[in-house]
Amino acid sequence: MQLSLTGVTFAYPSAQNPILNNITVAFPVGWTGLLGDNGCGKSTLARIACGQLKPDAGSVTRGLLCVMCAQEVDEAPEGLYDFAADYGRDARELRRIFRIEDDMPWRFDELSFGERKKLQIAVALWQRPDVLVADEPTNHLDADARSQLTHALQRFRGIGILVSHDRDLLDDLVDRCVSFEAGGALVVRPGGYTAAHGQAELERTSALHERAAAKEHLARLTAEQERRAHEAARADARRSKRRIDPKDKAAKAKIDLAIYTGQDGAAGKSAVQMNAQVEAARKRVAAAFVHKRYDGDLWVDAQPSRRKTVLHVPASCIPCGAGELVIPELFVGNTDHVGIVGPNGAGKSTLLAHVRGLVASDLPVLDIPQEVEPSERERLVARIVALSPAERGQVLSTVAQLNSDPDRILEGGRTSPGELRKLMLAEGLLRHPVLIIMDEPTNHLDLHSTEALERALAGYPGALLLVSHDRTFLRACTSSVWVVRDGRVSPHA
Repeated sequence: MQLSLTGVTFAYPSAQNPILNNITVAFPVGWTGLLGDNGCGKSTLARIACGQLKPDAGSVTRGLLCVMCAQEVDEAPEGLYDFAADYGRDARELRRIFRIEDDMPWRFDELSFGERKKLQIAVALWQRPDVLVADEPTNHLDADARSQLTHALQRFRGIGILVSHDRDLLDDLVDRCVSFEAGGALVVRPGGYTAAHGQAELERTSALHERAAAKEHLARLTAEQERRAHEAARADARRSKRRIDPKDKAAKAKIDLAIYTGQDGAAGKSAVQMNAQVEAARKRVAAAFVHKRYDGDLWVDAQPSRRKTVLHVPASCIPCGAGELVIPELFVGNTDHVGIVGPNGAGKSTLLAHVRGLVASDLPVLDIPQEVEPSERERLVARIVALSPAERGQVLSTVAQLNSDPDRILEGGRTSPGELRKLMLAEGLLRHPVLIIMDEPTNHLDLHSTEALERALAGYPGALLLVSHDRTFLRACTSSVWVVRDGRVSPHA
């Protein structure tokens, strides 16, 4: 059994260029990872493979039962209530692995995004499809849930396509990686992320060495070409009789003899031969092209608030799920970087929603929620288009620094969740915020963008409130922690 895409081309309406162009790739039984920057076409390719999108050209294997777990978890997955009512062995085992309580499917809208994600994956596996696509399945999941997810996906015996930036999951699960390279080409490499990335870096290093050698060879040939051209020009000058005295028959005879024997034309022939060698060297340099990418640092133009305390949270008790969340009195200073941690469903997003209502209305704040409403994309693009040329250029420059094509995003193509977050971040920085609030900011972001955001937030001079399950990211960006667990919030330095 194999899923094949042959000569697939696809463009979103109103987009100037196709996001996929003449793509051919095969997915055998086992897990295959799809790698690439935000917006390169990973999710589009996955949706075409599942039959959710019809390609403009090309063919896709049909007749296979395909299930796709999208990045978003706003809506309950199809088949959720049948899964909830099934007490067969498979359903019970999946509920055990993911620690799904009996009432959770029936209150889907009340669950945290992490709990919804676990239900989404469990329902997909319960259907036992031929093809399962998991698009960023570790988004929203805490460490325990990620372990549960890995164990569950390892049990799948069909054709698995994993779209993810989670290096650990890719290493633990996939047998091969398909990488989107410069120009939209796909390259298949064996192994998980570490092996595939290592091979890609080896290829890049070899290409850099080849390009350096090719340019050095071209420089030598160009210098020789100039020398021979100069020699040929001198030979032409020697063959000329214009400056010879008309009565100097001996000099004319000497020139005629050189032309007859071909002796004086050797330099010209040599120059012509060198031209061909130089042209071949130029083609070698062009063939050794190495794509450049921007992996620099974002500069956040902001200063701390003049107020020493930007947020005061009075001691309180607020509704949280079926229970309550006890909050002690909390303060956020104008330069404090606070991480908010806790298991899925503990109340982190509930706490953040409560805190948002306490922020002073006159403070410039950048607030990026965990999930963004689809309608926000149109409003955001409209705001960016309405900016002055200088401000719009600043926004698009920030997006480009995060390895996304700003022109393609604004031309009308479908914006991926990762690209939407980049746009929100870039536009929000124009307000010179003194407080940044982010709920799971690394969800949907590719690895290079995550690293750039990490460096930017670590150096941000204002106050920061950050909810994340990524402990490495938190350690780099924050200096204190609020732990949300068992119905309580506990601050720790």
